[in-house]
Amino acid sequence: MSFDFIPFQEIDGLAVAGLVVVYFMAFFIRGIIGFGSAMPAVLGSAWILPPHDAVLIALLTSVFAQVQLLPQGFRDANWKITKPLIAGTILSVIVGVWIFASLKAAWLTIVLGLILSAAVLIDIAQLTQHMAKVLRLDRFSVAFSLASVAGLMAGIAGAGSNYFLSVYIRWAAPEPRAFRATNIVSSGAMTLWRACVTLAAGLLTIKLAVESLLVMPAVYAGAWAGRKMGERLSAERYFGLFRWLLLAAAVALIWKGATALG
Repeated sequence: MSFDFIPFQEIDGLAVAGLVVVYFMAFFIRGIIGFGSAMPAVLGSAWILPPHDAVLIALLTSVFAQVQLLPQGFRDANWKITKPLIAGTILSVIVGVWIFASLKAAWLTIVLGLILSAAVLIDIAQLTQHMAKVLRLDRFSVAFSLASVAGLMAGIAGAGSNYFLSVYIRWAAPEPRAFRATNIVSSGAMTLWRACVTLAAGLLTIKLAVESLLVMPAVYAGAWAGRKMGERLSAERYFGLFRWLLLAAAVALIWKGATALG
């Protein structure tokens, strides 16, 4: 195994500083509203790094950040819905990672923009809330199907799945402790499974792992600062602006990929 590489050797020092700011802000947002770090991390870093690297570094930082939370999640999660949620992601994540690996950089940039735009629009239009009014949410097939779609989104884009599943999880586990724990376990299991599938596909490298570790101080600093700021701000009001900023960034990413195609 070769270790003769320089982290972030493809970009200059200013771009590295920009990447650190992206991860600080992504986890600052997560500290305020409780979730949502993957989407701004992918959207922001895709302007700095090749799109495949942007998604993979976001995956690895999520693994490093989430693994410490899993013991609490296992203790308090609602396992009646956690099991079908995990089961639903097993095959769809594999398919999503295969699509991710098959796409060329310009096409992946466009697909990232499309998937993440769709995730934000689903949240803005409250489509999952409307679905909840017409579906039997207590059925295994509903949780399994929703998780399958979320797993496909995560496998390709590395983000957006929480927006799709959060309403269902809040319905099925309304008590705050159970809701948070179920989110931790379902998203943590999906992240770890994605990491295993991606590793088996030969997409993860020592270089990407080192680069991910180098941005972890910004991850922890952003999360800490966000939690402190969240004590003074209305998370709901902040989240409204945040969604529109994400949508604008996702649409801009589609434009970037289309421009690269010529």
